[in-house]
Amino acid sequence: MNEEVISAAGEPAATSTTSPVSQTEGKKVPVDVLHLNDIPGAMDKMGWTVSAKMMRRWFANTPAFEMPEHIRSGEGVDYLTLPASQIDDQVIKMDWLLGFERAQQVFDQLVNNWTTTRGISLLKRRLANAGWAPEKSVQIGYGMNSARQLDMFAQVNAKSFGDYADTFDDLYGAIFKATLKVAVVGKTYRSTQSKQDIFEVERLGVYVRDTYDFNSGWFTDTAAGLGIWSRHRLLSKAEMIEYRANQLTPAGWAMNYAKYRGFVAVKNSDFRRWQDKNRSGGDFFVFSDVKWVQSSVDHIVV
Repeated sequence: MNEEVISAAGEPAATSTTSPVSQTEGKKVPVDVLHLNDIPGAMDKMGWTVSAKMMRRWFANTPAFEMPEHIRSGEGVDYLTLPASQIDDQVIKMDWLLGFERAQQVFDQLVNNWTTTRGISLLKRRLANAGWAPEKSVQIGYGMNSARQLDMFAQVNAKSFGDYADTFDDLYGAIFKATLKVAVVGKTYRSTQSKQDIFEVERLGVYVRDTYDFNSGWFTDTAAGLGIWSRHRLLSKAEMIEYRANQLTPAGWAMNYAKYRGFVAVKNSDFRRWQDKNRSGGDFFVFSDVKWVQSSVDHIVV
């Protein structure tokens, strides 16, 4: 007998065989039904409090909004004029993020090595957009306290992090693959001694930019999907391997029923189906707060 795991709206979230192959036809078997919007509660039970906030934020968005693929990079997007439902800069905090070693490592690399060829090139473009020309004094970044402002006018370098090989934890559940970006606050001046134009760096602002959506082709409906969930937790990677292997044989299905009753693979398409059924659930851009630090490089010839 097949049991459907359904969303709160009655729309199937996924289908899983939950009874052993020896099950007598017609016999009713209790099943711990997973509704799609139960997942934030499971995250809370696992201690993934930030992940739970992010997903609840997605479910709460009305009307439904599927982010077009061509704007996911943020290129050409005016973050300052987006509807409130399409952007969040309240949930992700840098102090929380830097509590994870893999994020701290990327943070250190970015802060210590932001003056790459690409970084200097983007700095010059930001200065030009601010009206800079040789021997002219301009400034960027001053008075900008939000990541979205910095991203549009003063961001100069970036480094991505996140991989499927990462530990299943709150960082993985909340933003998984994201980009750390660095912006500069400073001004140009003309050196009377060297006769060169100098950019004086006052400080750096580091922040996360991400999207929270279910569009990515990286997680496919035929691979691991978004994990195998019950109302109480996510299977570990080792358990997921066993669960998937068990699906290959009738005896394996019976083993899954005995050991992993109530668990089901969750996929991007489940969230899209939720949107179609409920006319709610919306993708959004994600910004963290800003972590301000001093730069090891305080003057740059431009």
